[in-house]
Amino acid sequence: MLAIASGELGPGKRLPSTRALAKRFRLNVNTVSAAYQQLESAGWVQSVHGSGVFVREKQLDAALDGDALDRLVIPFIRAARVAGISAHEIRNRIDRLLAAPQKRFVFVHPEQELRAIIAHELRSAVSWPVEACHVEAASIAQYAGDSAFVTVPSKQAQVQALLPAAAEVLTLQMRRVDQALASYLPIPPEVLLVVASGWSGFLRIARTMLTAAGLDPDAVLFGDTRAGGWQRNLGQASAVLCDVLTADSISDGVPKIVFALVSDAGIADLKSFERFFAK
Repeated sequence: MLAIASGELGPGKRLPSTRALAKRFRLNVNTVSAAYQQLESAGWVQSVHGSGVFVREKQLDAALDGDALDRLVIPFIRAARVAGISAHEIRNRIDRLLAAPQKRFVFVHPEQELRAIIAHELRSAVSWPVEACHVEAASIAQYAGDSAFVTVPSKQAQVQALLPAAAEVLTLQMRRVDQALASYLPIPPEVLLVVASGWSGFLRIARTMLTAAGLDPDAVLFGDTRAGGWQRNLGQASAVLCDVLTADSISDGVPKIVFALVSDAGIADLKSFERFFAK
């Protein structure tokens, strides 16, 4: 509701499917569906059969007249009161949480090569400084207290376990490979494609997707940028499929298909987090 009221989610914007949201936040699909129904009843969104849920082009008067913040806060205050929590305790806790001097994002992941790629992507997309560290208590401790921690969904529980209970771990939405490559498929048989990256996962996923797309194995070469001589095949390549970090080391004369791992929605989540804590 806040995102719609502030204009962050504009009229006609398609919202994620109930199944996608349920998976992202580990909720029951029926819980998400009920939330969407509540938003529709309040006039914030409308569902279109077979297409999805969209922000209304024009909000209903009832929704516009209400205070979006009150709609979120009042149920929380009521629940706290029923639980026996005093207003004083609520104020102190909220003040302490909002006063946290967060000033940077720290991407946490066990694979060094992936950390380097993601950090490079985020630095060009967000305002805050971006650091990266391993999933271990000693590495994370140096950033605790003044950082917002970021990781992939599969590592969220592991990272959260190394932080105080009140610390929030943001999960990045990753770009779907099949959708990103759809505009390039089918690849003509005369094309020689080089796939280059320093992260083995990138090479592995690319091999799987290109094979599934019917690409002749003889028409694609793989270059691990951690090994010497990986650039020797670039001169004969029709195009190079690479990550954003590798792209910086390839000359402008070589056609590049640069694949960003973090989705637009993932970047939008981090920017929204920055705005929330903006002075």
